[in-house]
Order: sequence, then C-alpha cells, then structure tokens
Amino acid sequence: MNPDQMLTPEEARAIVLDHIAPLGPERVALLDAAGRVLAHDVLARRDNPPYDNSAMDGFAVRHADVAQASADVPIVLAVVEDIPAGAVPQEPVGPGQTSRIMTGAPVPEGADTIVPVEDTHGEGDQIKVLDVEEKGEHIRLAGEDMRGGEAVIKAGTECGPGELALLAAVQQSFVAVHRRPQIAILSTGDELVEIEETPSEGQIVNSNTTALAAFCHAHGAEPVMLPIVTDNEVAIRTSVEAALRADFAVSSGGVSVGEYDFVKKVLDDLGAETIFWRVAMKPGKPLVFCTVGGVPYFGLPGNPVSSMMSFLQFVRPAIRKASGYPQQDWNLPEARAFIEQPVENNGGRRQYMRAMLT
Repeated sequence: MNPDQMLTPEEARAIVLDHIAPLGPERVALLDAAGRVLAHDVLARRDNPPYDNSAMDGFAVRHADVAQASADVPIVLAVVEDIPAGAVPQEPVGPGQTSRIMTGAPVPEGADTIVPVEDTHGEGDQIKVLDVEEKGEHIRLAGEDMRGGEAVIKAGTECGPGELALLAAVQQSFVAVHRRPQIAILSTGDELVEIEETPSEGQIVNSNTTALAAFCHAHGAEPVMLPIVTDNEVAIRTSVEAALRADFAVSSGGVSVGEYDFVKKVLDDLGAETIFWRVAMKPGKPLVFCTVGGVPYFGLPGNPVSSMMSFLQFVRPAIRKASGYPQQDWNLPEARAFIEQPVENNGGRRQYMRAMLT
C-alpha cells in the first residue's frame, strides 16, 4: 500500500493488527498469573468433588425411611456414626439408621439424602426427622463441578480471582500464560523536562511517558520508560535503537513535518518499512506505524491528548493481540448514547471527543 495514503481509523487498526503476532507462552507462579491470559487449556486432574458429599450440616438418611416424616408424625432414627468434614465414613446406613454429617463430608454407603439439622430434633443416639425434601437433596455428587481430564479453563481466558481459585482447585501451582509485551516508551522534544526538573521559560514537564506507561500497565504490557530525547538526530537515533530491543517501541512527538521532527528520518535511516503515517482522525492525524527489523514501532503525536487517543486506538489492540486475548477483546468496548450538547464535525476526519458518560 501507499504509506502516504490517509487511512480511516479502522483501516489503520486492521493494518497494525496484521503485523502483530501473539507472543510465546511462559510458565509463571499461580498468583503471578493474575490478569494474564492462559496459553493452554487447563485440565482437571480428577473429579471434583472427588466423592458424593454433604452440602449441609445434618443427617445422612435413606429417603425411603423418612419420606412420610412430618412435625406431627416424626420418624425416629438411630444415629450410628458422626462424620466430620475430612473423615471417611466407617459405618453404612441401614434401615432405620442415620449418620450425623458435616458439610463437605463424604456421604456414607446406603444413604441417599441429607436432612438439614434444622429439620430434626434430638441428640445423642437418636433423632427425630420432622421434615424431608426430595430424594437426593443436599448431596453434591462426585464430578458435579468437573470431571477428571475435562478442560476447566480454555486457552485465551484472562485469569481473574475466580479463575485463580479454580486453578488452585485443580492443583496448578504454575500455569502457562502468554508473555506480556515489553514496550519501550520515549518522548522527544527540546521543550520537555523530566518530572523532577524545573522548567525554564518555554519548557513543559514531560507527562506523556508517564501516561503511556500507565496505559501499558492498565492494558497488560510491561513499559520500559526511556529518558527524554532532545530534537537532535544523533540522540534520537541512539534512543530509538535502544527502544527497538523491546517487543514494541512507542515514541511521542517528532512525527509531523516540522523542520526539527527527526523521528521519521531516523526510522527511515534504520531501514524502517513505513506502513502508514497519516490517519483520518482528530486528534491524532500524524501517526507513524512501521516495522524496524521486525519490531513494530508506533510514532505517536506529541500532544498529550492526541498521544493517549492514538495509544488507545492502535497500541492497545496490538497489546491485546500480542498478549493472547481472543479477537473480540482486542478493541475498546463501545456503547451507544445520546449527546446532551450539540456537536459539529466540519472536517473530513473522524473526531474523538472526551465526554462524561452517565
């Protein structure tokens, strides 16, 4: 394609994503998998629950013995055993018998129903059953949650607290997740100073590097914050070469057509394949996307709002794809809403506007 062509945001985003591949998997400790994307299906090692167990504190009974129980006509049963959670039943439940059982304990042989303790009366060696539900009530069956060998979490799933709990339940102390892309961030401009420095007349504090690094953290990448680069071709080349050691390189500033905008020239000198450098959007029209030695390079505008908007529209989807997210999660979520103030767009570019969504 002609790199001078003005692209729509959708066209530009599709081209970016065509140049991004998911990064390889790495094995990390379970808690370090939080917020990461699974690289492989995770299989259950065994049935869960591994045995029929009680979902209530109560009594394990034969339903046929107590089917007619009521408060007016209670059924008396002999207690043959107490079964706390973690214990293995030693006695079967025969006709006219019951076992006192705690939540999570295995159901003894012969029993087919659990009567909650609040539906009984008495203690010691005998109890009265005052009410009973359907046969099989309050029993969690073996394999009810998962079967051994079954895929319990699919590749491409982001690991949140619930997923981590499930991984722990299937004894995955380490898991294979997609590697997070490392993104080098550099900002250029003689007018910029670092946060700790005092700006002189005509200078401003560099906020872009911090904002872009925060976006990287928020969307699943590892930022590498490089020092400010002055508008000097040699300095820019040195910094760009350092940035190209990362998975992606992102710079802000120096990509328009000004006399001191050297980033594009440096990239050309390094053998960059410029894919495009103009997008029909406002803010964010000047945006260089190229590859240098196979490394995707995003040259974002220097204006803070333009830089952040361009990141969300193009770098974020690249991060999501590289991190192994399924395709439906690459782009920003969308919602339809009614605007409360008049808005006009008299130009030929897509306009992105900040708004309060209520």
